[in-house]
Amino acid sequence: MITLLAEIGKPFIPGWNTAGASLHPFVAELTLIVTIVAVLLTPFFAKRSNAASGMVALLGVIAALAIMLWVHPARIVGSEFRGLLLNDSVAVLWKGLLLLFTAGVILMWFATTSATMHEGDGPEFFTLLLGATLGMALMVSTSNLLMIFMAVEMASLPSYVLAGFRKTNPIGAEASLKYVLFGAVTSSIMVFGLSYLYGIYGTLQVEELAVKMTASSAGSALLVVALAGLIIGVGFKISAVPFHFWCPDVFEGASIDVSAFLSVASKGAGLILLMRVLMIVAGAFHYQPSGATTALAVVIGTMGAITATVGNTAAFVQNNIKRLLAYSSIAHAGYMLCAMSLLVKSGSADAGFFPAGAVAQAILIYLAAYVFMNLGAFTVAGVILTQTGSEDIRDYAGLGRRSPVLAASMFCCLVSLIGLPPFVGFAAKLSILWVLFQNGSWWWILIVVVGLNTILSAFFYFRVVKQMYLTEGKGEPFFGHPLGTAMAAGCALMLFAMLIGFSPLNKITGRFNNMSGIVSSQDRAPAVADGAQSLAHSHGS
Repeated sequence: MITLLAEIGKPFIPGWNTAGASLHPFVAELTLIVTIVAVLLTPFFAKRSNAASGMVALLGVIAALAIMLWVHPARIVGSEFRGLLLNDSVAVLWKGLLLLFTAGVILMWFATTSATMHEGDGPEFFTLLLGATLGMALMVSTSNLLMIFMAVEMASLPSYVLAGFRKTNPIGAEASLKYVLFGAVTSSIMVFGLSYLYGIYGTLQVEELAVKMTASSAGSALLVVALAGLIIGVGFKISAVPFHFWCPDVFEGASIDVSAFLSVASKGAGLILLMRVLMIVAGAFHYQPSGATTALAVVIGTMGAITATVGNTAAFVQNNIKRLLAYSSIAHAGYMLCAMSLLVKSGSADAGFFPAGAVAQAILIYLAAYVFMNLGAFTVAGVILTQTGSEDIRDYAGLGRRSPVLAASMFCCLVSLIGLPPFVGFAAKLSILWVLFQNGSWWWILIVVVGLNTILSAFFYFRVVKQMYLTEGKGEPFFGHPLGTAMAAGCALMLFAMLIGFSPLNKITGRFNNMSGIVSSQDRAPAVADGAQSLAHSHGS
């Protein structure tokens, strides 16, 4: 670790020119790799202690976040390793959220499932968790077709094992098998589509093939197949309809901490990756109507509307809290897909409106809120599961009397998931609606869809609130695990504080809403351009 820190610090020393500077923007990934090695070596010193492995993993994730913030790699924008990896402000901000969330999941493990895990399984569990985190960090740091596939698989393969890690649970084994089968099919379709893109345009760089798409319409039928393969592969990661069938079963069968991890990390990484690819293509066309970008906008917008509707309507009949939150996560992915459909600037849009920066900022705000909403809700569900042994919503009856802190925390998270004040979910939902409103035209349909789905979602979220506060329940009062209860209360307070202090969050995402190869300095809104560094970068475009 000391050697790694020394190598990271070398580029800051005046006059020191070293090949290690290429690794400088990827300090978070490097620290995760070192942490994985440390977790694997922990049993040699702690007799395969689960708690020791968990502490090493937690300290490594915190160190990765701290080093990344100290180095501030957002200042170093561009591609490395012949275009395989790139660094920009969107990738840095998402990686910060991802590491913060992963640290929360590890703390959640201590509070919920650590006592039930077989002693000695900790090193394998945390190696898989950190490996998936590493893959999800790489997913947002590339626009190279080969690296996209490798990063998606690096994130997916550990996730398959994590879903079925509870070896004695038959539901978990079945869920893991479904996850693997769905993942294998969609991965094969995705690599098939990526190979077509390379065959048509002769390049692995998305920036270069996007420029070539504007110059020639040759192979348009194959292009449809290629882009469909890419959307299917990433759509599986974000559980977009109709690639969502694995999600409720996996969430129900996996342990509560794994379900929480997949609900945010997998979807967030997939959404940022898809946004990067789509916005690069749209940017090559200058967000003007064309056959390719208009078709993509319609497909993504329709998929987002259907995904949100299916997620919210299917949640109505769920009595298992993990399945309910699974369908909730599907619906929220749909909301973000609706914003991602802004690939064409309509004639009725404001003169200063530029889709890429606006969409990136809206999605970053949404993901920042979603991290705390889901972490808090799953933590409460995990603590209650540990205390009562039940995942059934009906067993939440009287929770407001039996455990006031947990009930109040769950109430705050659910209200924020709906998108109501006084919590940051309101601002996140409003940011999605605002970017759709600014573009006008047929995106008004998506505004209506998001609005109606928000109303629909209130019914099943308030079912849980009704059970907690308006239904008589049996059982003695309890406080729950102190760490889990404190985490849940902390997430609830953060949701409130992030709305009260929304201006700093808005400014941060405003500065960090530009992606390499997408938004040139001429295409930024004045308010964004004043606070952001120039991120001009291209690969032959």
